[in-house]
Amino acid sequence: MRNLFYTVFFAFCLSAFAFSQDYKNWVRYAPRLDDTYFTGDSARLVAANVMTHQIENGAWPKNINFFRVDIQNDIPAAIDSLSRLPRQHTLEEATIDNDATMTEIRFLMRMYEATKDSIYLKSAVRGVNYLLSMQYENGGFPQYFPRHDHYHGRITFNDNAMQNALRLLLQVSRREAPYARLPLTLSVEAAAAVDKGVECILACQYVQNGRRTIWAQQYDEKTLQPVGARAFELAGLSTAESVAVVELLQLVEDEHPEVKEAIEWAVEWFRENRLEDGRWARYYTLEDNRPFFCGRDGVMRFRLEEIDEERQTGYAWYNTRASKLLK
Repeated sequence: MRNLFYTVFFAFCLSAFAFSQDYKNWVRYAPRLDDTYFTGDSARLVAANVMTHQIENGAWPKNINFFRVDIQNDIPAAIDSLSRLPRQHTLEEATIDNDATMTEIRFLMRMYEATKDSIYLKSAVRGVNYLLSMQYENGGFPQYFPRHDHYHGRITFNDNAMQNALRLLLQVSRREAPYARLPLTLSVEAAAAVDKGVECILACQYVQNGRRTIWAQQYDEKTLQPVGARAFELAGLSTAESVAVVELLQLVEDEHPEVKEAIEWAVEWFRENRLEDGRWARYYTLEDNRPFFCGRDGVMRFRLEEIDEERQTGYAWYNTRASKLLK
């Protein structure tokens, strides 16, 4: 009885804390949870919440804090109540943007490892199958699937969408924890998807005056040419996302020796285009590697103070992501 009290109390505190936070608490803290967390009732409650929000094609929507669970009675009753809820999301919401779907798959696989309850395994398998189904024949991953309007159907490196999807599939293909108990056939399919993804990455490395550079944020899914997304996200070389691409390629050098040259070209570009203060701009022009900025008017400018104040402060225009890579 005492243990139940503490479990309910902990879950209530977790819920109260989460209500005051945004969705980033989920994608930030879920991967950091200790293994012992997944053996408790509070984890079962959060997992039930995760599965309630799963879309019929196996994906999840973005920007939901799954720690946010309102406990009206005890935890078993809350779990039962969640399991009876109808589907809450449409196919149009299925995405890998903002770490959606990958975070939920990993959480559920850790639940399965801790409990051996097949309900978590089945839900995670559906999620992995979604990742496999959304991949284009050329190996690229869109931000949303099946939604395809505007930039949602573009091959997306922005916010590491494609990079994170391939990283998860690479772990599945290698049967790394917590994915060792997934069906072997899924691991084989994941390996093939990674191979295609690497081919797409190599094809997308931007060639400037006969020399390979880094990567853009989005690409046309048919021509593999850089394209823009939101009004202030013009087509250009993107530094933070390119670092994540290189870090992914470093994981597959042994299986894909042809990526070594791609890594070397990218590292050389970072060396040559570091700013005097040791940072990199977020975007560089495709033609001549000039740092540029853009407000909601969609006009490219070359001084940060020339764009609207909201965009000056509401977007990360500089970063140091490549510093560790160069070391």
